[in-house]
Amino acid sequence: MARICTPVWLTLAATIFVAAHASALETLPGEPPVEEKHQVIQEKAAPTDEPLASGRVVAVDRAASRITLEYRPIPALFLEGGTRIFHVDDPTSLKGLGPGDKVRFEVERDGRSYTIVRLVNSN
Repeated sequence: MARICTPVWLTLAATIFVAAHASALETLPGEPPVEEKHQVIQEKAAPTDEPLASGRVVAVDRAASRITLEYRPIPALFLEGGTRIFHVDDPTSLKGLGPGDKVRFEVERDGRSYTIVRLVNSN
């Protein structure tokens, strides 16, 4: 008897679940329309007019043309904010930079590595 009733309970639970979500998506008169979820995500990840990301220098290795940056998220490259070592295309752009300096930079992705192609001191 229990085996026969189980599908009935599952069907009832699924119906309630679907009905609750459908009613949550309805708009009442006078409310603004509900935005689609993918539109909201695209707006958050939309690139800004300024293509440069921002960060703070943690360490500079001029001999190896590398820089360690603490940076904000870069949605265009699917990079969450954090600290990372980047290779720098132009080693002369590392001149005058030291720990604590604020920088703006442009990054290109090459497979699993990231290279800074433009680096600007913003102090």
